[in-house]
Amino acid sequence: MTSTEEKCDKTEVETKKDPSEPSDHDSSSKMECDAEKIEEGDDNQEKPLSKKQQNRLKWKQRYLEKRLVKRVEERERKKAKRAAMREAGEFEKLKRKRGKKMADSNSKQRVIIDMSFDDLMSEKDQKRTVQQINWCYAANRHCPEPFQFHVVGFDGPSRKMYDGIEANWNQDIHLHTEKLEQVFPKEDIVYLTAESENLLTELDDTKAYVIGGIVDHNSQKGLCHRIAEEKGYGHARLPIDEYVHLKTRRVLTINQVYEILVHFSVHKDWEQAFLSIVPERKGLKKKEKTPDDPEATTD
Repeated sequence: MTSTEEKCDKTEVETKKDPSEPSDHDSSSKMECDAEKIEEGDDNQEKPLSKKQQNRLKWKQRYLEKRLVKRVEERERKKAKRAAMREAGEFEKLKRKRGKKMADSNSKQRVIIDMSFDDLMSEKDQKRTVQQINWCYAANRHCPEPFQFHVVGFDGPSRKMYDGIEANWNQDIHLHTEKLEQVFPKEDIVYLTAESENLLTELDDTKAYVIGGIVDHNSQKGLCHRIAEEKGYGHARLPIDEYVHLKTRRVLTINQVYEILVHFSVHKDWEQAFLSIVPERKGLKKKEKTPDDPEATTD
């Protein structure tokens, strides 16, 4: 009940106390109440839309109608395109471009990213590491015979970042929360590190090559080499110095190391692998062979 209705009811009660005495006050009070009710009713009624609001509403309706028509047309175009591709046999070409899955690959070569370094990286670097895992995945998918790609120790903040990307949910990667030595036999492990004195000349599919999942190598120089030494893992370095000159340190990103391994597995040429993958900003130059080099040819 509104305040006006309460006021009117109260007036009627007071009037009924002595009905034998009509009063002008009664009539005027009733008229005032009726007037207030009318005003209150007018306030409660919905105000009509202004011309600007009406035009905006019409525009929105037209926009929604056009968008619906466009969606229908787009679906029809895609349907027609798929039909044309099917007739031309293009679907089979697309399937070939997508590459094999690991289970169908003839390569049994294991390549692992060790993600047990989250506590040594900032959130920004953790995000960069996840991005580089995705680039490794893309390189593996484009390889004619994909590696058996594993990520181990993947249970920290970086894993949450990775899982938060919907596109990652169906990736063909072996993900492990367990540590490296819990997944692979110690005798199979070869940690790739720039500080190793052992030279990697060929890929051995009985070995599991490990890339440290850390991006800030400058603050953690030699860390992966120390871990390999302490835990008794095998270790090796890529033959960078034997094939090219670098103006910067021989430290590459996670995905660059992975892509070099992929390139070498296909072409069996370290020099071309380095020249193709390592960015020019590192001052990469082809190393000229001298007569003293074992690979130098003589007439």
